[in-house]
Amino acid sequence: MLIPTICLVVSVWVASTPILAQETPVRGGIFKVLMTRPGTAFGYPPKIASRDRNFSPPFFDRLLTLAEGGVYKPELATSWQTSADGKSITFKLRQGVKFHDGTDFNAQAVKSNFAALLPPNPVIIEGITSVDAVDPYTVRVNLSGFNNLILYQIASNFECYMYSPTALQKNGVDWATTHPVGTGPFKLESWERTGRMKMVRNPDYWEKGLPYLDGIEIDAVAEGLTQMASFKAGKVHAIYDAIHSIAAQLRDAGYPVLIAPGSLYSLSFDIKNNKILADKRVRQAIEYALDKEGICSGPGLNIYKPVYQIVPETSSAYNKACPPRKYDPAKAKQLLAEAGYPNGFTFKAFLQDSTWRDGLTAVQANLASIGIKMDINYVSTAVINDIILKGKLEPGATCQMGTAVYSYALFPIDYFWRSDALEYPFVVKPAGIDDLIDKAKSARDDASMIKTTQAIVKLLYDDETVVPLWVTPRIAVVDKSVQNAGYFINGDQLNNKSGRSTW
Repeated sequence: MLIPTICLVVSVWVASTPILAQETPVRGGIFKVLMTRPGTAFGYPPKIASRDRNFSPPFFDRLLTLAEGGVYKPELATSWQTSADGKSITFKLRQGVKFHDGTDFNAQAVKSNFAALLPPNPVIIEGITSVDAVDPYTVRVNLSGFNNLILYQIASNFECYMYSPTALQKNGVDWATTHPVGTGPFKLESWERTGRMKMVRNPDYWEKGLPYLDGIEIDAVAEGLTQMASFKAGKVHAIYDAIHSIAAQLRDAGYPVLIAPGSLYSLSFDIKNNKILADKRVRQAIEYALDKEGICSGPGLNIYKPVYQIVPETSSAYNKACPPRKYDPAKAKQLLAEAGYPNGFTFKAFLQDSTWRDGLTAVQANLASIGIKMDINYVSTAVINDIILKGKLEPGATCQMGTAVYSYALFPIDYFWRSDALEYPFVVKPAGIDDLIDKAKSARDDASMIKTTQAIVKLLYDDETVVPLWVTPRIAVVDKSVQNAGYFINGDQLNNKSGRSTW
């Protein structure tokens, strides 16, 4: 018996200026890209730093990938089947594939790669108990129970890229961190700590005809005006993770700008230690006081997008039964008065110093207009990490909350919103949320999974657990001469095929 495959309803990326596709691919050429920071941990899948996600995709393949419409598509696996009881998935592997160092890709290589994701190592994918090499080209992934997040993670997680077990055993993890040895369409030629990276075409790539490019060159340039000058002069073909103000200028000048959701930015609260913020009406008043549309269209230059739930409006989990709490200062004042604070109050907010300050300054001004003083304390990345990961937040204070936006909304919900979530431990979750998350994960059809996920969204909306502000964008500016940039597919930040079919 085959278990139905759950398809994804996908957040669509936006091309601000159309890119005119040509019909016949042209071979050759070097694709030149600017990024805002150098890559430092891009080579070994379990150790890929989130900020290095743009450097790694050309070197690697996964067992599965996501195609248009969020349907799973074979990559290094040619087929897969879930058992009737939902406790195992069997993958048939592609034969004749080699890693960049000449090592054969086979069942033992897959088993070795998955072993790094399971105990006694830190658990990367919850729910996998073991992996068996059934024969040289068949792998069985054993599960604790049916879990419709497993295939999505295998098809999207950086950690599920396949790395040469021979190279790892010979050289170790530290070496592998900056030496990608995958099965992907490009090989690493050189890397400098300043950020310069050169990749060359893998002539033995398994997918016939790909890649079209001879190579990819990446440089790290932090300063936006310098990025823009190089791009307009034709020295580079693309800017990845572009600064929104630079992207807006290039957009207005007619260059193609691709935008996908990055993270959903909210205000979270330590309500255990703040009796004012513990009142749901106060948290609702904060949201009604914010002119999110004005902030996102003004200083946000229509690149930042306002949000009113823990998922964007483009998500399948968006719940239409949750009316947006749009800008209404009178309603905000009424709620404050009902809660017993007609003259407002003061609270502290700890925010990362590199965050979008113009937007937060506008938030601060909106709140001040109804008597709420938000005392902003900008702190370093290290301090924010201590707050997020260790709960080291000043008692009763507020903190930014960034939750990743993926095409499969249940993935970040399971990570961030369980009562025992590792990040933001000071955020109190509504009663019953764990049961709903487990119910959604065990659903075996689209409709049931989406319905339950929408119920989770409504639970968090009704509780006003956090005040959603906006979606922080991921932006790629791409020259019109570039076809199939592949920066993000379907708007999913994990589904990056940069360079694979680019020309």
